[in-house]
Amino acid sequence: MALTREQIENIQIDYGIVFVNYGETDEKQLGPTRGGGEFVATATIRDIKFDGSKGKTKGMQTVDDIKAQLNVTQLNTSMDTLKMALPFAKYDEVTGKLSVGKDSIGIIPDEAYLKNITMFAKTVKGEYKKITLYNAMSENGLTLAAAPKAEGTIALNVFAHWDEVDDTKDLFDVEDVEDVESIEADTTGPTVTTDPDDAETGVDVTSNLTATFDEDIRQGDIKADNFTLIKASDGTEVSGTLTYSAATKTATFDPTESLAESTDYIWIITNVRDLAGNKMVKKVVNFKTA
Repeated sequence: MALTREQIENIQIDYGIVFVNYGETDEKQLGPTRGGGEFVATATIRDIKFDGSKGKTKGMQTVDDIKAQLNVTQLNTSMDTLKMALPFAKYDEVTGKLSVGKDSIGIIPDEAYLKNITMFAKTVKGEYKKITLYNAMSENGLTLAAAPKAEGTIALNVFAHWDEVDDTKDLFDVEDVEDVESIEADTTGPTVTTDPDDAETGVDVTSNLTATFDEDIRQGDIKADNFTLIKASDGTEVSGTLTYSAATKTATFDPTESLAESTDYIWIITNVRDLAGNKMVKKVVNFKTA
């Protein structure tokens, strides 16, 4: 029997392209991978037993549960991959340490779930099957073996999860798309607006200093070493307390004591990165108190 053009064009080829949080501002492509990606969807179908049944009967079956998963093997052993493999682990952005302790036991927080994991599987026609799993999380743990003349791999078995808060959301979906339309990679560091502004005079000696960023930043970068206030005359560092509001993207420096009157100060802000890892341009703010 001859094949139709449509049948040939829909043959799936190649290894597939996998994204985490596809279509979101924190979208990332997984890779490098080995062995491509494998999508598996299964349902538990229960036969309703009744007197006189001859076996499986149309209209007498019910779906008890549905599962969907995407299996992919990563060669990338970055902390981002390790965090995916261990969603219950705690990551300290300041120290760069991923740890599992007693506080890892219990309900897994919502932020441990990916918004989605999406695979694009190419067809002979040159188009793609786009497969998206929502509220995704890897559940098979972490195995990382180091061996001579071999590469370490991390197997991720990522499952889709129902959303009990919003039961209108799908578990997964599959659609035909012509191309992979990825969000352009973020390569620009955050910018910051300060109060006081550079070259400002007459600043109240009891004022707090604020730095407001134009995008979400890595909160581990909010530390004293990156926000330094000094006297311009002798370089003496001013002590104080540094806090951050994620809601307003604002860092606030509260000096321990009031600043000196009619004195020049320099506030140096540096090494702050956005969520994509882009570092800000060093900001130097010169101001004078009242």
